[in-house]
Amino acid sequence: MDTVAEIKAQYARVLTQSDWKHFKEVAEYYLRLTAELKTNDIKNSHKRLLLRNSQKRLFVGIGCELLVKSFYLKNGYCINKFKKKFEGSRTPIHKLAEIPTGEINAADTFTLSTLIDHLSKVKQFQDIKKIKRGFQIAMAFRNKEGHVTFPRHEFNHGNYMEISEAVTAFYSEAFSQTLRYQIAMTPEERPIFQFNSRT
Repeated sequence: MDTVAEIKAQYARVLTQSDWKHFKEVAEYYLRLTAELKTNDIKNSHKRLLLRNSQKRLFVGIGCELLVKSFYLKNGYCINKFKKKFEGSRTPIHKLAEIPTGEINAADTFTLSTLIDHLSKVKQFQDIKKIKRGFQIAMAFRNKEGHVTFPRHEFNHGNYMEISEAVTAFYSEAFSQTLRYQIAMTPEERPIFQFNSRT
C-alpha cells in the first residue's frame, strides 16, 4: 500500500444519513471562525492581514463543503463515490438505501464541485444561482489558498458578500433555518453568525 492509500484508509468510511448532524456542526465551526477571525489572532507580526485573510478563505471553503455534504446526507443521498463495477451513474444523486454497501467506495467522497452541480437534483432551490455562485467562490478560495501563496491578493469585497448571501440562502432552503452571516473583512464590519431563535 502506498503512503497516500495508507492515509486514506485511516479516513475510509461509508457515510450514512445519521452523519449529517456532525457534518453540519463542524461546518458551522468553520463558518463562524471565518466570520470572526481577527488579525490579532494571527501570531506572525509581519503578515497578519495576509495570513488572516488566507485562513478565512480556507475556512469558508471547508465550511461550505461540509455544509453541502451535510445537506446531501440529511436527505439520504450517498456522498461516497462508487466502486468501478457499480453500474449506476457516477453522480451523487443516489439514495443510500438504494445502493448495496459493497458498491460504495469507503475511501473517497464526491468533490464539492460535483455536489454543487447536482444540488437541483436533490431539491428545487429558489436561489440556486446565488447559492451555486457563492459556494463556487468559496471552493475556488479554498483550492487556491491550499495550493499557492502570494505576498498580495487582489481583494474583492463582493466575493465575501456573495458567499455570505449563498450561505444564508442555503440555510433557509436546505435546513429551514434563518441565519444572519457576515464575514468581517474590513475594520467597519462586525462578524455575524447568528441563528434566528424562532427557527
